Amino acid sequence: MELDQAFEDDLREALLDDAEQKARDEIGPRLKQIAQENWKAYASRHNYEIDHIWEDAELVVDRDGDAVSIRIEWPGLTALFEWGVDPHTIDGNPLLHFYYDRIGQWITTESVNWGSETGGIPESRAIRDAIDQLEGEL
Repeated sequence: MELDQAFEDDLREALLDDAEQKARDEIGPRLKQIAQENWKAYASRHNYEIDHIWEDAELVVDRDGDAVSIRIEWPGLTALFEWGVDPHTIDGNPLLHFYYDRIGQWITTESVNWGSETGGIPESRAIRDAIDQLEGEL
């Protein structure tokens, strides 16, 4: 017995419909939740006020042909915390002008050795660890 081509097409569409729904309703939100927990723990450990990272993250589920993909779009500069930043020099063009909270005044200078006192920004691994954890759950 040979299956009708329409049956195969209908089955493929039904499976993709199911995958898309699970991605949108279960897998994507779970990934976002795990990452949020990781971000909160990281922020707490380092006393960072970075709530915008998890509050502004947007879940996007795409379906293209025979594939369903999940993407979470985190706000700009998130990668700096995910991957960390080593201390480095920031040069002005020609000068830098900023308010320095520690001494309570405006500073004008040619360059700044950013992170020289703090050691930079430690990597969070919030997103990468969330993907690893979710993979283990699936």
